[in-house]
Amino acid sequence: MIVSPRTQHRRNRVHRGFLASEVGATGISINRVVGAVPAPEIERLASQLERIALRTNDIVFDPSDPVRCVFFPEGAVIPLQATMEDGRCAEISLTGAEGFLGVAGFLGAQTYGHTAVVEIGGSCLRMDLEAFKAACKNGGALQARSLSYLRYLIAQTSQTVACNRLHRVSQRLARRLLMMQDRVRKNEFPMTHEFLSYALGTPRSEVSFAAEALRRLRMIDYARGKVAIVNRQELASFSCECYAIIHREFESLS
Repeated sequence: MIVSPRTQHRRNRVHRGFLASEVGATGISINRVVGAVPAPEIERLASQLERIALRTNDIVFDPSDPVRCVFFPEGAVIPLQATMEDGRCAEISLTGAEGFLGVAGFLGAQTYGHTAVVEIGGSCLRMDLEAFKAACKNGGALQARSLSYLRYLIAQTSQTVACNRLHRVSQRLARRLLMMQDRVRKNEFPMTHEFLSYALGTPRSEVSFAAEALRRLRMIDYARGKVAIVNRQELASFSCECYAIIHREFESLS
């Protein structure tokens, strides 16, 4: 049984890391949505942005929380999870510096609808939802980059649904590890079987079996909550076609 993050993850809420004025001082972000906005436009938005620090297992928002902010990860990587009435949950999307969270509010919803739990800690920009929507109504780079990310998010979510239904656990694990590496841009990164069980919609025992199979093939290595990609090319070849499809859309955001 896959246990709900409500019982497993710390109930820490996001905490302030840097003040909004410091965002204005730098005038730049590695987030691909905000960071792609030209200087004159970002200067108008700087006072609306607040950089916060996120830690692994922090809950950014719950399904019933009113949508008040959107979040632009920088170093942080945050899965979005759907939780069932019986407590089981599964990952529906993964967001890093390529995009933003709070899409439901951007599209008119009153609540977030899903749970966002930090998997990789790091910095993140936070912006009031109404300020974000008002800025997008003016057109320009922020609106264009936001819509491009929405297109990618639809592609990622729909392909992941098909993948988790049709492909072997080991192939799905290879896809998810490669997706995480694309976001952290490192060969070694934190990873637990708990997060992977949510991501793949399968019990931890099956994740362990699949991970051991990939290690025996010398594609990955892992120990004490960390995984290392040993042979990315072989891992990508072993993965199903879903990774190539998702990665192609991911690269189009550059």
